[in-house]
Amino acid sequence: MKRLHKAMTRIVGVLLMALMMVPSGLKAETTEMLQTSKITGVVTDDFGEPIIGVTVRVKNAQNGAVTDVNGRYSVNAPKNATLVFSFIGYRTQEVAIKGKTTVNVTLQEDSQMLEEVVAIGYGAVPKRDLTGAVSSLKSEDLLKTNPVSINQGLQGKLAGVNVSQSDGAPGAGVNIQIRGANSFTTSTEPLYIVDGMPYSVGEAPATDYGTKSKNNPLSTISPQDIQSIEVLKDASATAIYGSRAANGVVIITTKSGAEGKAKVQFSANFSVAKSVKTIDVLDACDYANYQNERKANGWLFDGLEYAPDSFTYPTVGRWDDIKEPDPETGEMVVVGKKYKPSPQDFRNGFELNGQMFYGSRWQDQIFRTSFSQDYSISVSGGDKKGSYMYSGGYLDQQGIITNTYYKRYNIRANNTRKINDYIELGANISFTNAENRLARTNTETSGLITSAISYDPTLPLRDPEKESGFSENNSTGLSNPYLAAHNEKNVLLTKNVFASGFGVISFTDWLQFRQNLGYSYSYDERNQYYNRWTSSGRPSDGLGIKNDQVYESLTSESLLTFNKKFGVHAVNVVGGFTYDKVMWRSKYLRSSKYPSDGNEENNIGAGVEGREMTSDRGRSQLMSYLVRGNYNLLDRYMLTFSFRRDGSSRLSPLDRWSNFYSGALAWRLSDEAFIKSLNFFDNLKLRISAGQTGSQSVSPYATRTVLTAKDNNYPFAGSLENGMAQNRYNAAAPTLLSWETTTQYDIGLDASFLNNRVNLVADVYYKKTEGMLMDKMISWMSGFKQIKANFGNVTNKGVEVSLNVIPVKTRSFMWTLDANISFNKNEIGGLQADHFIPDLVWGFNNVFLMRNGHPIGTLYGYVEDGFYDNEAEVRADPYYKNATDAKIKSMVGEIKYKNMDDDPVIDDRDRAIIGDTNPDYQYGLTSTMTYKDWTFSFFLQGIEGNDILNVNLNRFTMNNSDNVPYFVWNSRWTPENRRNAKYPRSLITNARSVKASDRYVQDGSYLRCKNISLSYRLRHPVKYVESINIVASVSNLFTITGYDWFDPDVNAFGGDSSRRGVDLASYPSARTFNLGIQLSF
Repeated sequence: MKRLHKAMTRIVGVLLMALMMVPSGLKAETTEMLQTSKITGVVTDDFGEPIIGVTVRVKNAQNGAVTDVNGRYSVNAPKNATLVFSFIGYRTQEVAIKGKTTVNVTLQEDSQMLEEVVAIGYGAVPKRDLTGAVSSLKSEDLLKTNPVSINQGLQGKLAGVNVSQSDGAPGAGVNIQIRGANSFTTSTEPLYIVDGMPYSVGEAPATDYGTKSKNNPLSTISPQDIQSIEVLKDASATAIYGSRAANGVVIITTKSGAEGKAKVQFSANFSVAKSVKTIDVLDACDYANYQNERKANGWLFDGLEYAPDSFTYPTVGRWDDIKEPDPETGEMVVVGKKYKPSPQDFRNGFELNGQMFYGSRWQDQIFRTSFSQDYSISVSGGDKKGSYMYSGGYLDQQGIITNTYYKRYNIRANNTRKINDYIELGANISFTNAENRLARTNTETSGLITSAISYDPTLPLRDPEKESGFSENNSTGLSNPYLAAHNEKNVLLTKNVFASGFGVISFTDWLQFRQNLGYSYSYDERNQYYNRWTSSGRPSDGLGIKNDQVYESLTSESLLTFNKKFGVHAVNVVGGFTYDKVMWRSKYLRSSKYPSDGNEENNIGAGVEGREMTSDRGRSQLMSYLVRGNYNLLDRYMLTFSFRRDGSSRLSPLDRWSNFYSGALAWRLSDEAFIKSLNFFDNLKLRISAGQTGSQSVSPYATRTVLTAKDNNYPFAGSLENGMAQNRYNAAAPTLLSWETTTQYDIGLDASFLNNRVNLVADVYYKKTEGMLMDKMISWMSGFKQIKANFGNVTNKGVEVSLNVIPVKTRSFMWTLDANISFNKNEIGGLQADHFIPDLVWGFNNVFLMRNGHPIGTLYGYVEDGFYDNEAEVRADPYYKNATDAKIKSMVGEIKYKNMDDDPVIDDRDRAIIGDTNPDYQYGLTSTMTYKDWTFSFFLQGIEGNDILNVNLNRFTMNNSDNVPYFVWNSRWTPENRRNAKYPRSLITNARSVKASDRYVQDGSYLRCKNISLSYRLRHPVKYVESINIVASVSNLFTITGYDWFDPDVNAFGGDSSRRGVDLASYPSARTFNLGIQLSF
C-alpha cells in the first residue's frame, strides 16, 4: 500500500509542479514582503525519501513553491516568517524560519487520509468502515514471490483461504477453498469477479489418460495486470451475490491509468527450475537381487520347485544361507539360499540369453533443468476526463519433465472517459491464448511418473533390435519412460476473451445510475495421441483423441446508487437488477488402429477401430434483484444489510426463486471516550454479521429425465435392438429440487495500536450448508436406483487471525512482518446412511467415507496389524484354521489385518476410519526488510495435521517385476527383518490381495520456504528512466515434512472436495531460481 501511495504521490506531485509553472500573478503586498531572503530545503518522508509536489507556502502570504523530483524547494520569505508544508496523505506541518536560509522538513503520514479502500460487491468502502470479513492482497504483495499465475501468489497469504496445488506441472491449476468445504457433491470453488463482472471459463475438456485438470479463471490473467485482490468470506460480504456466493467471492481489480503523464513499465523474468527431489529406487544391482529373491521365495514359501537355473539374472555374485530356528530344537538351520549379485555385473552391462542389461536411471531420462521466461509491458496514463491502461505479456514456462510446457500470450486494455459532468463511460477487454503440453500424470496408473519409478533399471535406453529403437518391457504395462516422454502427446489449447463495459449517469453528487455489460468466451481444445510404441497406444496400434468445448457467458447489471451524508449520518444504498446467461457446447472424437503415426490425431478418421463420437450442448440462466444498504453514525456505529432474490433455470420450475439476506453491525470502540482515555489503540472495531447464501451447482437439466442412445436395450423379434434409454431419472419429484443454502455467523475484531505499528484482524465463524444437492437412493420397485434431491448438511466452524507488525522503523530501515493462521473444523450431518465416493483407481474404491459426525475427506479402510512371522501365527488365526499346509506356509511374511467385528472373516465390515485429509490449521509468514533501496524478504507457508492418501505406494506390492524405492526394499519382511518390517515379503506370484489400509495414509504436514528474494532499486539511473528494480529470488527453497513422496502440497483430483489429499502419480514440484528486472519510464 505504501509503495502504491508513493507512486500516486509522485504523479500528483508532477502535476502540481506543472501547475506552479503557470504564471500566478502574485505580487508583493507590503514593504516587509519586499525585504525577503531565499529559503531552500528538502522535504522527505519517514524513510528519508524525497516527496515530490509538496506545497510550500509562506503563512499569511500568497507566495509559495512546490518541491521538485528530488524533494527540493526554493521560496522567498521574510526572515521571521513561518512556512507551511502540505501534501495529500501527510499531516500539514508549520515550521518557523527564525533567520535560517535552509529549512529541511520530514512529513508524517496521515493514517486516516491514507485509509485503504477495499472492493466489495457492487462498490467499494474504506477498509476502516468494513462491517464484513474481507481479506485483501495488493499488487506489490502479490508480486513479491514472482508468481507466473495469480493462484500461486495467493497461497498462504490470506487467513481462511486454503490454496492447494493440483500438482507441479507448468500451467497447473490451483484449488481455492474459503472457510472449508460446503459440499461433497458440488464444486467448492468461489465466485470470481473481475473488474466488477462475474468471470468463468468453464471446465477443461476431460482427458482419458491422466492429467485431470480444471480451468481456473485466475490462470488467464497475468499477475502483472493485478491492482488488488479482495476475498469476501462472511455472509455480510457475500450475500449480495446470492446463489453464486456460498463458497465465498474473490474480487479482482486490474490496473488502470491515473491522471498525469504516460507511464511505461516493462518487466522481464528469467528462471531456472529443477526437481526438488527424486524417488530413490533400486539400482540395477539391487533390482536384480530383488527379482531373484522373488523367485527364491517361490520355493521357500510358495511350494515352487527349487530351480537355480530359472533365476532371471546371472549368478556371478554369491549365495547366502537363509536360516530359521528349527520348530522342535530351536537351533538355527539352513532353509534356503539367497542370491546377491555383484555391482560390477551392471557397470558395463552384460549379456544374458541374447539381451543386454544395463544400470539405467529412468528418472534422469525424463527430468531436466528447465528454463523459463516471462515478459510484460504496460502503458498507462490519463487526464481529468479519463484514463487508459494497455498491457501485453508473454510467458514461456518450461516444465521439469521433458517435453512439457505452458505458453501464454495475453493483452489487455482498460479505458474510462468522462463525456461531460454527468456521464462517464468505460470499457475493459482482455485476450489470452495459451498452449499447455502435459505429461500423463495425475491419477494415471501407468503414466510417465509411474514408468520412471517402476521401469526395469537393467534395460538400456535404446535397443536397435526393437522396431521402435528403444528397449521395451511389454509384460508390465509400462512404457519406456524416455520413449513415452517424446511420443505421448497431450496438448490443451485455450483461447479466452473477456470484455466488459459500463456507463455511469450522475444525476447529482449523491445519486448515480450504472449499467454494466459483460461477455466472456472460452475455447478449450485437447488433442491427444499415443503412438504404437507407448503403453496406451501399443495394444491398438495408435490411439487418437480430440475433444473441445466452447463456453460463453453474458451478464447485464443495472444499478442505482444513493450516497449522501446528513450531518453525522452517512447513508449508502445500492439496488438493481442482474441477468446472467451461460451457454456451452462440446464434442469428443476417438479412434485407434492407425495405418501410421505420421498425422497423429489430426486425421482422426484414419483410425479404423474404436471409433467414438459424442457431442453436447446446453445453457442456463440466472435472474436477480438486489439491494444493499450501509448506514454510518458518527463514523463510529455502522450497519449493513443486503437482500437478493435469485431465480435459476437449473432448478425445479416451482422452486426456482429464493431469497438470500445478510446483516452486519460494527462498532468503532476506539472513538469512545473510555477507550480513548487508554491512549493505546489507534483503531479498535468490533464486527458481527449473519446471513444466507446459496448454491445452484447442479446440471442445468437435473430436473428432467435424460434419454441417451444405447446399444441392445430393447427385446424385439427374439433379439435385443438399439433404442433410446433413460440414462438418468430425475422426474419423480420435480418440484422438490431446490437451493442448497448456507447460513453463516461471524464475529470479528480489528485492532491497531502503537501508532499503527501493530494491526490485528481476528474472526470466529460458524457456517452451515443445508439441503445439499445429492443423489438419493429410492426403492428398486420404482425401476430406478436414485434421484437428485436436497438432503444432508455440512458444518464448518473456525477461527482465523491476521497480524501485521512493524518491529523496526527508522529513517533508512524498516522491517515488516505479516502473519496469518486459520483453524477450521468440518462435519457432515443429516445423511440417511454412509455415503462412499467410488472409483479412485488402483483398487482403492470406496475409500472416502461420508458419515454423520465426520468431516468431508474422511479416509476409510483396513487397519494393518503387522505380519505373519511364522506358520504358528497363521494357524492361530481363526480365518486360516481350515487352510491347507501349503496355504499356511504361503502366508508367512504376509500382511495381517485387524478383525474389527470379531467374526472369523476379514471383509468390508472390518474397515474403519484411517485418516482425515483436512488440516488442523494452516499458516503463512512474510518478513520484509528494507534498507534504503535494498529489500530482502522471505515467505514461509505450511499446513499441519492433514493426512495424504499416497496411492503411489500401492504399486509396490512386491509381487511383480516393477522396481521399488529403497525405503520399501529396506523395510520389507524377511526372516532377518521381522521386527521392523513395514512391507510384505517379495513374492513370485501375483496372488496377493493388497487392501486399501492405513499403510497408505501418511502425515501431509509441512513447512515450506515458499520464496526468498533480494531486490535493489535504482532511482533515476539515466534520463527518461524513473527507476530500475532488479530482483533475485528462489521459490520452494526447502520443505520440512515427513511425507515420503515428491511433494505434500498435492491434490490429484483438483477441485473435487470429496477426494482431497490424494497423491497418485502427480507431477513433482520444482525449485526455481529467478532473476527479474522491472523498468519504469
